[in-house]
Amino acid sequence: MIIREAATRLFAEKGFENTTTRDIARAAKISNAALYYYFDNKEELLYQILEETMNSGLKKIMAIETSGQNLKEQLSSILKVHAATTVDYNKMKLLVHDQKSLSPEHEEALIGNQRTYVRILVEIFKELQKKGEMADLDPTACAFAFFGMVSWSYRWYDPKGKITPEHLSRIFEHIFTRGIFSGSL
Repeated sequence: MIIREAATRLFAEKGFENTTTRDIARAAKISNAALYYYFDNKEELLYQILEETMNSGLKKIMAIETSGQNLKEQLSSILKVHAATTVDYNKMKLLVHDQKSLSPEHEEALIGNQRTYVRILVEIFKELQKKGEMADLDPTACAFAFFGMVSWSYRWYDPKGKITPEHLSRIFEHIFTRGIFSGSL
């Protein structure tokens, strides 16, 4: 939807607080009244952008979880999905920085999705440990380290640079997995 695309770009460029509904309407080439036809307010628009981004990634992660892949393949696939999401600078910036602008109800809904992401990754790490394929490291700390490493890349990754999203996910996989599997420490 054109409105969401315009709002995503403006929120990332100017910040949520500094972007007006008039800015969004102008960028979407609609009237301010038309904007309110689709969205109750600016916060609702931000929430829908973040919810759509989270739900899209979560569906992919949940499909990986039930795919029948072995645990290392699941971890690799999750890294690829998350790295691909991360290179969308505008949406990632909003996910990392603008959740604090949401109402408590909307923020809690997104936190619920984030908990599911973490749960899936923690379970993979626990299973890898049970099989003796991962060092004795706290699975929750590993999950947050993973998300921290990948989520922050929007700050420095240049999609027009020499590193493709696929190459970036391989780099992340190499950096992350070489330090967690048994015998590597």
